[in-house]
Amino acid sequence: MNKLKSLDPPHKGLRNALGKLAFTSGKTNYGDLQSVEKLKTLANEVFYLLKDHTQTENKFILAPLEKRNPGSTNQYLSDHDEIHEMETNLLERFNSLNGLQSNEDGHLLYLDFCKFQSIYLEHINEEDSILEAKLQLHFTNDELIQHQIEIMQEMSFETLLLWFKYIAPARRHDENAQVLTGYKSVAPELAFNEVVNTIKAEVGELEMNQILYLVK
Repeated sequence: MNKLKSLDPPHKGLRNALGKLAFTSGKTNYGDLQSVEKLKTLANEVFYLLKDHTQTENKFILAPLEKRNPGSTNQYLSDHDEIHEMETNLLERFNSLNGLQSNEDGHLLYLDFCKFQSIYLEHINEEDSILEAKLQLHFTNDELIQHQIEIMQEMSFETLLLWFKYIAPARRHDENAQVLTGYKSVAPELAFNEVVNTIKAEVGELEMNQILYLVK
């Protein structure tokens, strides 16, 4: 039986989200308020997920690992503090946009965000290869699943929908179907349907039907 990859879903979702923000910030007309407002909405979604992931990882991934393997999480926690400072600065700059900036100003923001994106991707790549292996070494599959259950229990429905928006398009149909099968078994029908509609808005009706065909 393959070991559960705890970090795979959120990290794929964040790679998708970061890529969309880089793409959008590179093509935005910074002198047009309507265009800027769309960029700001996207930026706030992306940075909200980045913050939520760090908090979740610190509490439900790194804290249990530190108890099993003391000292093994210090570098990750330090990296998270440094990344948080960069996130705070960049989000403030995105939110300060008001349609009066020049496209040259926007280009500088775009370049700084892309630099942050590179740093963040290097960080999660290291976690996917090194930290994931530590989790699989020190925890059983059942324990890793329990971590995921605890995360889901604490997460608000609005946050869950936002994660589905970015994670689902970045994963295979069978992976999405597995998650939806589990969610369908415990969620009210209205909540399940809202999740489906959120994913459908991102992947299209055809792909959504292909996923639902696999849902049990």
